[in-house]
Amino acid sequence: MTTPRKIEELEEDEDSLESMLASPIEEKILKRAIQTRFPSPTLPSQLSKSEKIAHIAEKFRGIMEILGLDLSDESLQRTPYRVAKMYVEEIFSGLDETTFPRISFMEDRFQHRNRSNMVFVKVNFCSFCEHHFVPMNGSAYVAYIPNGKLLGLSKIPRLVHFFARRPQIQERLTAQIADSLSILTNSEHIAVSIFAQHHCISARGIECENSHAITNVFLGDFDTQLSQRQEFFDALNRRSD
Repeated sequence: MTTPRKIEELEEDEDSLESMLASPIEEKILKRAIQTRFPSPTLPSQLSKSEKIAHIAEKFRGIMEILGLDLSDESLQRTPYRVAKMYVEEIFSGLDETTFPRISFMEDRFQHRNRSNMVFVKVNFCSFCEHHFVPMNGSAYVAYIPNGKLLGLSKIPRLVHFFARRPQIQERLTAQIADSLSILTNSEHIAVSIFAQHHCISARGIECENSHAITNVFLGDFDTQLSQRQEFFDALNRRSD
């Protein structure tokens, strides 16, 4: 009887196969794609992950005590550590440049009439508002016209998640995804549209539960050619049965 394989093992096999079939990206291009022309406001840190977790847990314990919470309670005892670990290893892991996805390409051999086909991917994501550190979650609709090479489809969700997993504002997130994808693919024809709900609006302040924000970035033909932009919105509005 065959033992079911873990998702992590399948992803490792996928990455290994792509490495054998595809061309790796140059280091200097990779660095530009990580930073983008719209960098997040960060400062360098020499702390290891474990040191960051320890420091954040200590600070968060202080916050909980100021709020009057009893940290001797069984339910709350490990909360400072849980929050610190979540910050460093999960929801803010995109602050660590080493978590940028491994990128490789394949030659685009699927052109029609000497023109590359639009590649369109929808990605659900969760990020955190940098103003209040509460979630904003939604969908990123990402498209590009290949310039002789194709990016593996799984890399686009990984790219979105890399930039989403940090304190963010939606406008910067949209710009970072578009700029990074343009750098990686060497294509000037990029479209990114993000639809997101912000808990800083729904859970506090005005408490408007059904509100959402839409931000768009259109580059190249998506900006200048109405037909290309319409093709993007047609794909965005398409619903599967």
